[in-house]
Amino acid sequence: MRNRLTLVLSAPLFALLAACADAGRGQVVDASKTLDLALDAPRRCSYCAWIESKEEVGAGLPGPHGPTVYEYTVRKADGSSSIFREQMPVSWRRGERLISIDGG
Repeated sequence: MRNRLTLVLSAPLFALLAACADAGRGQVVDASKTLDLALDAPRRCSYCAWIESKEEVGAGLPGPHGPTVYEYTVRKADGSSSIFREQMPVSWRRGERLISIDGG
């Protein structure tokens, strides 16, 4: 019984492997052409942005114990940029991607 079950299951497996091997022999595509197409294609995400720079602009309060304020420059997919300040300690790094909501 076990040998028969193995034989029944192995036949479709071999057929599947043969089909996969034939599928891998498809048309060869020049990678440089696909890269050019990707660069010319319009951006799909008009809300996509990334952190372009992060600068420490000083303490929010005078004195050594005031919270540190960071100024972030965000570059959007359309080429425009915006600046915001953050006092909370966050781990955003230069180049990190984010989504810009309401022009922020």
